[in-house]
Amino acid sequence: MKKPSIFVSFFVSVLLLLLHLNPVLAVGKPPSPPPSISNSVCIDPGHGGSDIGTSNNEILEKKLNLEVANRLAALLTSNGYTIYQTRTDDSTLSNNDRYTFCNSRGASILVSIHHNGSTNLSIDYSLGLYMKKVDVYLARSIVNAVSSGLGTDNHGISRFASGVLLKAKMPAAISEGFFLTNTEEYNILNSTTIDRRQDEAQALYNGIVNYFSTH
Repeated sequence: MKKPSIFVSFFVSVLLLLLHLNPVLAVGKPPSPPPSISNSVCIDPGHGGSDIGTSNNEILEKKLNLEVANRLAALLTSNGYTIYQTRTDDSTLSNNDRYTFCNSRGASILVSIHHNGSTNLSIDYSLGLYMKKVDVYLARSIVNAVSSGLGTDNHGISRFASGVLLKAKMPAAISEGFFLTNTEEYNILNSTTIDRRQDEAQALYNGIVNYFSTH
């Protein structure tokens, strides 16, 4: 049998070395993330489990966030949107859990539901939070709709260094719907004639629809 030339032997040695140093060459590129699903929303009820968020007497933010999220999910689903939800119970989730879940589903947008808190019981307004440039329009659409729907002051949008917003692979925004610690909000939440949770869910839905109408 004819022996391989010195050049061929050298080439094979180099190739084997490269495969050893970079196994990706041997198995191909890693799988791509799933493609974005049109008009799909990943809903993230903030806090949960051992992390209660803010509170006002018996009303805990973690529970309020989930109640609003469930109502929003029902509205979106009934109107033909694809919905993913980071938690549907009182689970403790890290920021990594949240953005990894949404990214893996290929959702079009991520909306995280929160409520603000303050030691000043008279403070109340709506706020949208964003991190990336691509988040701006979604955050603005959400806060405008929530402020209008709930009749709260609109404090616009602010950049916020949230891991969920930063690592989300889609436009993402946090809605701080109102101040749970506000005395009037507390009374409305306990009202038998006003369904504040449903009103907020409807306002968030309107903001999402407005966003999709131009994106």
